[in-house]
Amino acid sequence: MIPLSRFGDVLLGAACQAREKSADTLTETRTRWNQESIRAAAEIWGRWTLLAERGAAERERGRRGAQRAVDAAVDRMAHSTLVDRVVNAQLDRVLTLLENEPDRVRAIVRGQSDSIVGEAIGRVRSGAAAGDDVVDRFTVRMTGRGKNP
Repeated sequence: MIPLSRFGDVLLGAACQAREKSADTLTETRTRWNQESIRAAAEIWGRWTLLAERGAAERERGRRGAQRAVDAAVDRMAHSTLVDRVVNAQLDRVLTLLENEPDRVRAIVRGQSDSIVGEAIGRVRSGAAAGDDVVDRFTVRMTGRGKNP
């Protein structure tokens, strides 16, 4: 049995096969029948095209509807009393931990501050080194000291 998740693929495969078959039929009809038959085949092809466009529009409408349903479900879950209780319990736990162990928090904040300051100093140093190189090259050009005699 085909799983429900593959049902869309089955429909798409059937539609592609029907399209190919109808194209084959149209080609055969064109070679066998007169202009009137060709016109009738073109009308059939036009109907197929309209059905395909409608199918694509309905698929997109269904996708948007499913997206709205998922968004609504997530929104309801996020604002549910159960989630509020879980968040409040965890928040109380964290606040209690912060209150009982302030040194842990200070160490984390200090480590972050040291990291940020270290990164800023590194950037300033690399910028200064690049500036020194530019000034050195400029000085050599202006004084002509770098030329070989």
